[in-house]
Amino acid sequence: MSEDITLFTDVDRTGDADFFVRFLDRGNSLPDIVRAKPIILDGLRLRDGQHVADFGCGMGADVFEIAQIVGPAGSVVGIDVSEAMILEARRRAEALSLPVAFHVGDAQALQFDDATFDACRSERMLMHVPDADAALTEMVRVTKPGGRISIFDFDWDTFVVDSSDKPTTRAVVDAFSDGIRNGWIGRQLPRLLRERGMTDVDVVGRSIFVDFEFFGLLVGGRLTTAQEAGLLDPDQVRAWWQGLADAQHAGTFLASFTAFIVSGTKGA
Repeated sequence: MSEDITLFTDVDRTGDADFFVRFLDRGNSLPDIVRAKPIILDGLRLRDGQHVADFGCGMGADVFEIAQIVGPAGSVVGIDVSEAMILEARRRAEALSLPVAFHVGDAQALQFDDATFDACRSERMLMHVPDADAALTEMVRVTKPGGRISIFDFDWDTFVVDSSDKPTTRAVVDAFSDGIRNGWIGRQLPRLLRERGMTDVDVVGRSIFVDFEFFGLLVGGRLTTAQEAGLLDPDQVRAWWQGLADAQHAGTFLASFTAFIVSGTKGA
């Protein structure tokens, strides 16, 4: 059975941190996620010698890429609330000669001075943190005046699944979106950055299509949790899932959701 991905802020207490490592690796390989990565980087406007932070860094793949851009005169720090993720990131960094460091930390209360970084990045983190407002405020605080912030996150009410069973599909989407701590964070990001004094705010939307295998990893655990909580009817979910499996067999399965990539400049 899949773990419930709504528990990303509790990875170390789920008892199966390896699932989340596998899930992130699989998610990072999705073609639409791969195509979105350069857009996030473009929002940072990176230059040689800059000091950059990646909040919710996971296993560090984006930290490594940024480190190659800022060069040996720069540095990149990866922060994640999960000790298991940080240990894996450090393990992967051992074979690389890059100016990187990884720390366990809470994005809602960062252990960095004001105006520490030239640029800050976050991808698929804010939807999970208990207080996204606090995390965003902290991210802006540790960014230098004139520095850049670039954030990638989802809006889970945009989850689209092609199914003939509209009522169950809508119930599943609602249960999944409501199970994410900040399921609407994607649509909120432009306003939240502007409210914190960010200027030159740019918004890019991208549809993220997922295959049937990843779809199962994504929603399987949450469906189980929602049924146990009485939010979904097991018989209806079983029939709905069989319909999707039949669509996969016929080559017609389709599921997607919308990602928002929002970047801006910290004002003086």
